[in-house]
Amino acid sequence: MERILITGALGQLGHEFIKYFNNKDIFVLATDIKDPPKNLPCLFEFADVLNKERIDLLVKKYKINTVYHLVAVLSANGEKNPYNSWKVNMESFQNIIEISVNNKIKKVFWPSSIAVFGTESNLDFVSQNPAMNPETIYGVSKLAGEKLANYYFNRFELDIRSLRYPGIISIDTLPGGGTTDYIIEMLNSAKNKSDYTCFLNKETRLPMMYIDDAIEAAIKLMSVDRKKLTISSSYNVTGFSITPFELANEIKSRGIDITVDYKPDFRQEIANSWPKDIDDSISNKDWGWSCNFSLKKTLDKVFN
Repeated sequence: MERILITGALGQLGHEFIKYFNNKDIFVLATDIKDPPKNLPCLFEFADVLNKERIDLLVKKYKINTVYHLVAVLSANGEKNPYNSWKVNMESFQNIIEISVNNKIKKVFWPSSIAVFGTESNLDFVSQNPAMNPETIYGVSKLAGEKLANYYFNRFELDIRSLRYPGIISIDTLPGGGTTDYIIEMLNSAKNKSDYTCFLNKETRLPMMYIDDAIEAAIKLMSVDRKKLTISSSYNVTGFSITPFELANEIKSRGIDITVDYKPDFRQEIANSWPKDIDDSISNKDWGWSCNFSLKKTLDKVFN
């Protein structure tokens, strides 16, 4: 049976993985550096993943055999302190890798990001293996992590599996400091019947994915026979692409009155180096990936 450790468990993805595994009656140990909600449906231990000895102790204590390592400083927050961002993103990943090798962990899930691409990646439709020149410390650290995943698979046969997530849409958790956070902020403003000031210009097209698809993609990837996988770094996945202006119009078409102003800030430059659309055909070929949530179905979930 799987015995799962989730690091960074109180973030956007962590909450949803906990709910999914709880419904499947799978053992989960959640860790984070902030206090958990009282109704968290799994065991929780306060632990900083930069403290390798603490995480190693927990892995041994709870007989962990699978890790979902979700700790990361995201793109916009990362630019505020790139030195700390590199430390958190990379040292934590290296700690998990070393602990996993030493404890014979079966599988590791580690999310990458569309931030790994860049202006040389044909941003209109980014392929699985384009030229990459990330322009944020977040993107640089994620690309480095992809290279490490490939290296440690070849060196130690450590089974690290990864997805290059686009913007992830969920309403139950607050935005975490990413460049695609505008979509969650605008949707929450619409639900609360308040106006919204967008930090990107209205024509900025970015790929998005509803949270249920994000979780299903990870679970599906983690369950497939390793022999079917041709990628040892990270797989492209996506849902749909949209601009802030198109989103505002879709919201208004549902009879919701919202005024959106556009005042781009430093996150606009980040967004300009990210894909408009993504080719995830290799994910479809290797492990049968396809999204379930279109823009319409996503908004149906948000507003119903």
